[in-house]
Amino acid sequence: MSGELYALLAALAYGFAGVAITKGRATARGDNGLFLSVIATALLSGLIWVLWGTVSVRAMSADSLRPMALFALAGLMATVFGRLFMFKATERTGPVIAGLLRRLTPVFGLLLGYLFLSEWPGEVTLAGAAIVTGAVLVYLRPASLNEASFSRIGLAFGVGSAAAYAFAYTLRSAALESLPDAAFGTFVGALVGGFCILAAALLRQGQAPLRTLLVDRGRWHLLTAAALSSGQFLQFLALKTASVVTVATLGTLEVFFAAMILRWMTGARPANLWRLVTAGSAALVGTAIMLA
Repeated sequence: MSGELYALLAALAYGFAGVAITKGRATARGDNGLFLSVIATALLSGLIWVLWGTVSVRAMSADSLRPMALFALAGLMATVFGRLFMFKATERTGPVIAGLLRRLTPVFGLLLGYLFLSEWPGEVTLAGAAIVTGAVLVYLRPASLNEASFSRIGLAFGVGSAAAYAFAYTLRSAALESLPDAAFGTFVGALVGGFCILAAALLRQGQAPLRTLLVDRGRWHLLTAAALSSGQFLQFLALKTASVVTVATLGTLEVFFAAMILRWMTGARPANLWRLVTAGSAALVGTAIMLA
């Protein structure tokens, strides 16, 4: 199976995850399956590392402490902030808008690359970033959305999620220079993020935090965990045979998949469908230009 097909399947999985998060909110008694999805990510990335990993714990030395710390910090940003904000954004704005906001992740990545690595992007890259940003802003004009889908706090969570994921990817990229194993880095990050969520619940509740974090185990919550983990796994497979540009560009199709799945499962139609098609297509083109 080609890397491009894996990338398409990953986008489809993320589309299912967005719809499942939205549907799961109605029956959620806790975190809507957030912690469950983190556990699933840790288990799957750990399995990938064991089966195909290139980094051995026994071969690590004192020089491995810095990349390990970067993986841990990346996990904190991706799991605690990125995924938490993603859940909040999806619950408040729906899977389509939340998916479109995540297209801002590489745009934030450019800014972080400049701030931390002094890497100033070229004119073509900046043009691609401008196209992506413009596409998101055009679709999210308040006048173009109904009140049910326009939630300012939801939009803020979506932007925050994109920024947190960009920060996580920047940190993970730096760590991969010394420990080149993405599955291992994801596994470490998921463990750290999971422990942080558990510790926060323990401090907040004082007792039985694990039971509270795992109270949401309905079909939508299980689908969310399975879809998010499968999406990561499929992206891992895609990157083995396809370029980062290809995988990131095809990942933009998540927005369209989420719209189709939402229509199929609930009958709901995204606000201003043709505006969405235009914005999503522009975001796809901008992503390809930006990362080329």
